Amino acid sequence: MAVLEPGQKPPEFSLKDQNGKTRTERDHEKLILYFYPKDFTPGCTIQIQDFSKLYDQFKAKGYEIYGVSPDSQESHQKFCDAYKTPYALLSDPDANVAKAYGAWGNKGVFGEGLLRSTFVIESGVLIQAHYRVNALAHADALLKSL
Repeated sequence: MAVLEPGQKPPEFSLKDQNGKTRTERDHEKLILYFYPKDFTPGCTIQIQDFSKLYDQFKAKGYEIYGVSPDSQESHQKFCDAYKTPYALLSDPDANVAKAYGAWGNKGVFGEGLLRSTFVIESGVLIQAHYRVNALAHADALLKSL
């Protein structure tokens, strides 16, 4: 697993969101990019709800949020609709972007898969990299760290 360090230029990506719009790491001056394993699972539902609840506070600090998982655009649309998500969910079906960010690796008895990870990007530079985060209270802790 390649681990990214603060100060590095983050890997480029171009992924479709739940509405079919192409999104990249260059879309916003300040970006929170978080990777999660699967729509509608308990930890991922907590995460989408927490980031949604705090979205206005992240925006007040100048950040946009993108959530990324291997799920389809259609699944993301249903997930966004179910939880009234104010930000984009990006589909990474082959996990190529997750792998480039080091958010793919050994999950122990579950084999290889997506590792819950979060990245803070400002002006094209990685500011923070969090690997194997706990979904509970992660969004709040991240907001406080900015």
